[in-house]
Parts: sequence; structure tokens; C-alpha cells
Amino acid sequence: MKVAIYVRVSTDEQAAEGYSIRAQKNQLVDYCRVNGYEIANIYIDDGYSAKDTKRPRLQAMLEAAKNGEFNAVLVYKLDRFTRSVRDLYELLEYLQKHEVGFISRQEKFDTTTAIGRALIGLIAVFAQFERELIAERVRMGVEQKVREGKRPGGKYPYGYDSKGNLIESEAEILKLVRELYMSGMSYQAVAAHLYRNGIDRRGHEWTASNVALTLENPFYAGIIRLGSKLPNGKYPQRKRELRVKVIDTMGDHEPVWTVEEYEQHLARMRRRSDGGYSKKAIYWFNGVLRCGRCGSSMYGRLARSRIRKDGSVVRTPYYWCSKRKNNKGCDMPMFRQSQVEHLIMEHIKNIKSDHKAIATEQEKIAKSDSEKKKEITRLRKELEKVRARIKKWQYAFAEDLINETDFKKRMDEEYEVESEIRSKLEAFEGVKNQPGNEKIFELIEMWPELDDLDKQEAIGTIFKKITLITDARNVKGVKNAFFPARAEIEFQ
Repeated sequence: MKVAIYVRVSTDEQAAEGYSIRAQKNQLVDYCRVNGYEIANIYIDDGYSAKDTKRPRLQAMLEAAKNGEFNAVLVYKLDRFTRSVRDLYELLEYLQKHEVGFISRQEKFDTTTAIGRALIGLIAVFAQFERELIAERVRMGVEQKVREGKRPGGKYPYGYDSKGNLIESEAEILKLVRELYMSGMSYQAVAAHLYRNGIDRRGHEWTASNVALTLENPFYAGIIRLGSKLPNGKYPQRKRELRVKVIDTMGDHEPVWTVEEYEQHLARMRRRSDGGYSKKAIYWFNGVLRCGRCGSSMYGRLARSRIRKDGSVVRTPYYWCSKRKNNKGCDMPMFRQSQVEHLIMEHIKNIKSDHKAIATEQEKIAKSDSEKKKEITRLRKELEKVRARIKKWQYAFAEDLINETDFKKRMDEEYEVESEIRSKLEAFEGVKNQPGNEKIFELIEMWPELDDLDKQEAIGTIFKKITLITDARNVKGVKNAFFPARAEIEFQ
């Protein structure tokens, strides 16, 4: 009979007598010699646990069994093959399907008999019991370590070195992530802001998902947590995780932010995930607005409540320079959000007028060559189709017909097609259009249809920096009229 020898050791068992690769192999080869078995192949999984069947040589052996390369599988002991009752029966069923037997030397079981199959099932139950017992002991050790304020293992998160010491430069970035999020920006807007400013995450770009995961991580607040909770404070819905209790204790490492700050931004995350976030407090231009006097960031705030004649209460959003806010001497006046909006829209309209003038001149030149004109016309029609599709996706996103991920994917696809068409147009027309013009112009058309959160997302995606410039200093008493000012804009 041709047999395949299977040998497995996990890392902890390497030095254990009777479990080493050499010991298992020698005893199984001797067993084959005594019983007159022909060895078809020897499969060795070195450093793999028996908790599942995802082992390279085991899978290779199962494939060979399927191809009929041997008549039986020989192992030193049952737990070398598997420790799971379910995996055991699945493996035996697979081998039986391909007319391959199973022999365990230590227990002297042979699946060619009914009693052999029954006894293997009993031993497998105890093997699984042993594994669960070990897991229970490990869990107890991990819990004790956490209660002592020590990290139970694994790599330290971004912001810490391999010994758990805080890296100051990365800690500053983490603080910036929280500051941007608490200023009213979404995860995606925070990631876009970091990308625009050349701030990466150890060579990788920040994304909306790792911004969220960073803010959720209790380790940055000095908390060692065993188990997991969702941002809304609830437990995961998978049954297996529901059985795992959550243990929180203060660690002995240096935190990035305080527990109070952690609870504050978690509360904001819960409000947004539960749909209870008040859009009145969203400032459209946070993260991109700069003071033209000192260069500092400008942040949103709400004016004091004012009661209208009809009895309704209104609070006007303003932006003010962070240096003025912190009493550091900047005398830049506060800008109402509506004035900032007006300045930006006027700036975009001027760009659009210039763009149209250039396009008009190029059309006149193109008339001298009929073939060139036809191709330009065709390309422009294609471009209009792309613009129409962009409008459709923007409308769908504004109406909550598609989620943020799908919207970004669709827009990226459309912008890629638009870029290709525009490159061809530039080749025919001989004039390079300003990058991103069409996306900017679409903003004017879609702006009235967007809600506060969508406007903030659009601003963070299109604009790199908006600098407000004015000679005005004391604008008190100006209620409805805009004071003289202009905006200098850097696009993405």
C-alpha cells in the first residue's frame, strides 16, 4: 500500500521530545518499513498550528490524494493532523471520497473500519477540548496583563516606536487629525487635507477609513482595551464577539490625547453615525481657509443667538483667524460664511469668463481647418456627455441615492475619461485648459442643491487653500452689507 506521511509542528513544539520534525519522520518511516508500506511522499508543515486547515503542505497532500497518488495518509498522532472535530470529519470525508484511508500511528486507528472512525471522533473531541483549555488559559493571562496596564502583544500603532515610546512628529500629526475632525470636517475631508499638504502615514496615504480607525483607537487616550466596541458604544453584532467581554484599563504609555478629548470626538462620531448630527454646526470652509494677514488657519464659530421679528432664532456662522482667537495679536476681522461663499463664487465666475473667451478664440482658429473642426466638435460632444454624467452622479449623491464610496468611484472614473478627452482637445486646439476647470464650474451649478455636509465635502475636494484678503479692520455694525475683500484660491 502506498502511503503519504504527514508531519506537523508548531513553533512552540519544535523542542518538545516526540514532536520534532526529525522524531515524527523517523518513527513514521520505521512504521512503514515494519508494515511493508511504500512511501509515496512526505509532507511537512513546519511552524503551523492545527487550529485550521490553512497549511500549505496539507493542502498539497489533499490535492495529491485527489489525483490518486497514494492509498492512505499516515500521521504520528491525531493532533498532528487537526484539533478540530469539524475539520477532522471534513478531512476524513474528503479522503474517503477519493478512496484514501487515514492511519494514526500513536492511537493505532485505521479508517477502513467503523470502530476506527468512531474512536477517532472521540479522540478528536478531547483534542478540541485541550485546545479550548489552552485558549482559556491564554485568555486569562492576557486579561491579567491588561489589568496591570500592559499591552498584551502585537505591534504598536502609528505614533509609537517598537518599544511603545511616543514619536513626537507622528503625535503632532495625530493631534492634527483630531483637530481637523473636531473643526467640522468629515473623515474623507481630513484625509484629503492631509494629502494636499503632503502629510503621509509612514509612506502611505491617509484614507477616510484609517482616519476613523485612528479616532476610534482607545490606545491614543492611554487606554489598554481587550475586546472591541463600535464608535456608537455598542458591541459588534457577530455572536462570537458578543461572548468576549471588554476590559478597559489605563496603560503605562504616554497618550496622544486625554480621555476627555477621546470621549468628545467619540460622541461626535456617534452623532454622525446615528444620523443625529446637527448640520447647523457644520462650517463649509474649515480646513482650507487662511488669514491673508498672518497666514494662520481660520475656523468657524457661531454668532450669538438673534431673535427675528417672527420669533425664530438665528445664529450666523463666522470665520475668524486662529491667532486672533488665541489673543496673539492678529487684527483680521471676522468673515461671515455667506461673504466667504460670495467671494469664492465670484472668483470662479471670473475664471469661467476667461475660459470662455479663450475657447471662443480657439473656435475661430479651428474654422480654418474643417477636419480639425469636426474632430473638435466630436470631442466636445463627448465631453458634454461626460459632464452630463457627472451632474447625474452629483445629483444622486446629493439626494442620498448612492453612498460616498460609490460616488467617489464614479466621479474618479468620469474625471479620468474627461481628462483623456481634454488632452485630445488640447492637442487639436493648441491651448492647454486650466486643470480642474469643469469640476469647478460644476460646483456653481450644483451648490444650491447641496446640503451643509455635501458643501463641506465639495470644498475639501476641489480647493487646496482659500486665502481671505482685506484692508478692513473694524467692521462692527455692518449687518447686511459685505465689507471690501477678495479671495486668493489654490485649487487641487
